[in-house]
Amino acid sequence: MMSEKPIKRLLLPGLVILTLISAGCESTRDIQVRPTEEDSLTEKIRKLEQQGQFGQAAELLIQEAQDKNPAEQAPLYLRASTLLIKSSRIEESKRLLSRIVPDEKNHILGKQINHIKSRISLFESKPDIVLESLLPDLSMPAHIQATTHELRARAYLLSGNTLESARERITLGTLLTEPDKVTKNHEQIWQSLRQLTPAALAQLNLAPPPDILGGWMELARISLSSILDPETFEKDLSTWKTNYPGHPAELSVMEKVLSHYRAIKRPEKLALVLPMSGKLSKPAAAIRDGFIAAYYQNRTNLPRTHIKVYDSNAGPIEQTYLQAVSEGAEFVIGPLDKQRVARLANMTDIKTPILTLNQTDIPPSVIDSFFQFGLNPEDEARQVAERASLEGLVRAIVIAPKGEWGDRLASAFSNRFQEVGGVILEEARYNFSNHDLSGPIKRMLNLDESQSRYNRLRHALPTEIKFEPRRRQDIDFIFMAAFPKQARLIAPQLRFHQAADIPVYTTSHAYNGKVSVKDNRDINGVVLCDSAWILSPENAADPLRTQFYELWPQSMEHYARLYALGVDAYQLLGQIKWLQLNPNERFNGISGRLQLNNQNQIKRILSWGRFTKGRISLLEDIQATPTTPEENEITPVEP
Repeated sequence: MMSEKPIKRLLLPGLVILTLISAGCESTRDIQVRPTEEDSLTEKIRKLEQQGQFGQAAELLIQEAQDKNPAEQAPLYLRASTLLIKSSRIEESKRLLSRIVPDEKNHILGKQINHIKSRISLFESKPDIVLESLLPDLSMPAHIQATTHELRARAYLLSGNTLESARERITLGTLLTEPDKVTKNHEQIWQSLRQLTPAALAQLNLAPPPDILGGWMELARISLSSILDPETFEKDLSTWKTNYPGHPAELSVMEKVLSHYRAIKRPEKLALVLPMSGKLSKPAAAIRDGFIAAYYQNRTNLPRTHIKVYDSNAGPIEQTYLQAVSEGAEFVIGPLDKQRVARLANMTDIKTPILTLNQTDIPPSVIDSFFQFGLNPEDEARQVAERASLEGLVRAIVIAPKGEWGDRLASAFSNRFQEVGGVILEEARYNFSNHDLSGPIKRMLNLDESQSRYNRLRHALPTEIKFEPRRRQDIDFIFMAAFPKQARLIAPQLRFHQAADIPVYTTSHAYNGKVSVKDNRDINGVVLCDSAWILSPENAADPLRTQFYELWPQSMEHYARLYALGVDAYQLLGQIKWLQLNPNERFNGISGRLQLNNQNQIKRILSWGRFTKGRISLLEDIQATPTTPEENEITPVEP
């Protein structure tokens, strides 16, 4: 029955008059416009993407597509496939792509499918497939062309060709219109080129001004080399501005370069405190030689920089520090061993800053002047845990040697992996001296239990039964803590014991840095983290590496990473203030990408590789879950 009260009408000029009739409705204030079911679903999917719940968002899209015709399903399946890749559900993404009904007349759909396949190839570290199958097509709309160039840029970067990656992004920039995407693309160009050494940038920059790519390369070279010397930097930057007028870098990265320059202040009197006597003298010599080589590489510092080396074993480390300060040191670099680092951390009268070459768990008394740097194995184990989690791996088994070193790596990995939601199924320990590691391997794979069941059945049944041991089936991957000798024993025995299909992750300690197909084929398939300087020497184009091998070939076989530590320790002295002022900034050292945390600890962000046919192939970096679905991509996924 209709209410006796007058029905109010909303009179909207130019629109149809809507009469709202509702039994018992006294006021239009009670009337709310409810979103349609389709709008509600779209909003829910958007929120899931923003929260990083890509898998759930994909499932809703798939559900939404079920009752639609093939033409309507295609854009939903495309978007869902991309979200499944983001959640590391690659096989599901492939199966969903196969459900899209092809349309020979719809060339855009075909290109979009190819884009998703390329994303899968990038996830699987197959950049060559992307570059062969995904070619630029000027007949496509701008947003399709943009995605093509962005994916090709990522493929080139993954293959180690930073120059061609930057070239693709320069073309991509001509297709972008949104300012934030243009800026992000410029930052990608900048970061890609800064992975090259100054020598490589100078050697590869063949196009004369005002070539756009040439301008990027020259500015990157200036920021990596002459930025450390005021007179040279200002002269080089003035020449650059003259040669490349109106270059896009002036609008996007120039202020960052200038801020970096203003923050650099290299101390002139340095004290290098290392164990020049005793059992650590050889590793200390490698660090010293790397440090001094970096000093000589920047010849503009020679007239005014003075380095004095102190033996940390000559007396109490506190006394050595005070002696160096009394003799005019403006920065103390060292010591190397953990115990002496801990003793310095307890000092309360630290006024001259210290950059240690190892790390301690003891909070320093004077944190503002106490910086910690080193090749911390626990940090590498934690990065393995984070990488595996980002790849969607949940259940892990740990195999590590008995003793303190194995305990440290196993504990660091396990704690971090559980913090990010992983599960440790079991830990197995082995002796360094054993050549036959089948015992602990059988136990962690539950093959010994399978054998025991067979033995019980054989004694219980009157007839002979066939038996093939079966390993446990709930393992996503194995974390292996090992040095090269043990790694070459463990990996083949895992394959022998039916675990060839289980991914194996390890730290840099499993690789001696020697490029040898014969020695490394035993660890085929193993994934490890290390600096790009070690993993990809053919792409490093670093004259220092060549020089080290010429001068100290035998020492480099054992201590290549310590030479890199020495080089980076020297270069960091001028960068620390910049890193303090810019917590999100990274310095591209040769021991890794270096970042300063709020405890003044230098953290190394490492690269990744996989052994294939005895050689290392680089893997794409995986970033943490973005806050928005497109944070790691220049162009949005096309619907």
